[in-house]
Amino acid sequence: MRTFQVLMLTLCLVGGLHLVLEAPEFFMPDRSDPVFGRQFGATASRILGAGLLAMAALALIFLRHHYYSVERHLPGQRMQRVYFGLVVLALGLISLAFNLAEPGPDPARTPPASRTDAR
Repeated sequence: MRTFQVLMLTLCLVGGLHLVLEAPEFFMPDRSDPVFGRQFGATASRILGAGLLAMAALALIFLRHHYYSVERHLPGQRMQRVYFGLVVLALGLISLAFNLAEPGPDPARTPPASRTDAR
């Protein structure tokens, strides 16, 4: 279980840094119909990366309080507020990124525009 948690922490950290720093435009297919999906622009990509970094911060707090402390105890009231704020921030950023991404067909599968040869 720890291996899975550290793997997810690493993926959120590396993926979030890549999205924030590089801001690539990419297409995310829909689960029910892969022909359609959402086209993420540079802004939506950076916002999604920030949400992933907030999730990585949540994982670091969780691992610090549950696995890497000598005595396992619940975090204090201040840390619980920080944790809650990070949860709200991560959910808000990820939902904002999905709302900013434009829905549409897969650009790789769209047939090229037909050309009419004028003679």
